[in-house]
Amino acid sequence: MKKVIFLLLPLFYSYGLSLSHNEIIQMVSKIQNERTGISLGELDTTPNPFVIYVPPKKEVKKPEVKKVVEKPKEIIKPSIVYELMGVLNHSAFINKKWYKVGDKIGEYRVIHIGKATATLQHGKDIKVLNLKRKMKKINLFKGN
Repeated sequence: MKKVIFLLLPLFYSYGLSLSHNEIIQMVSKIQNERTGISLGELDTTPNPFVIYVPPKKEVKKPEVKKVVEKPKEIIKPSIVYELMGVLNHSAFINKKWYKVGDKIGEYRVIHIGKATATLQHGKDIKVLNLKRKMKKINLFKGN
């Protein structure tokens, strides 16, 4: 490779020397002449030669929002508190009313009345009500 460069180097050198004195003066005079450009008015109307690259906007994918549909909760009926307030002659005083075996209290049916208990049943659900021992006296009849 070095040999090729050394062989071609004299050819390039001889080309530069082959220019005459007049050709060199003409080249220099072209450079020395004042160049005329465009006026400022023309410059304002000239379009911008530079292209400004604006990268395309990346679309940001919003994560898909999955709507969670909850199963409707079962409507829970507020459970009624049954309170046995007294027992007399095979009758139970429950929630300020007297009931006998077979009577219905809401969804429950009275199935047994003992000395200090009353048993209520609704399907397979059974409630045993106990008489509270520390109760105040109950006035069964209003009177004098």
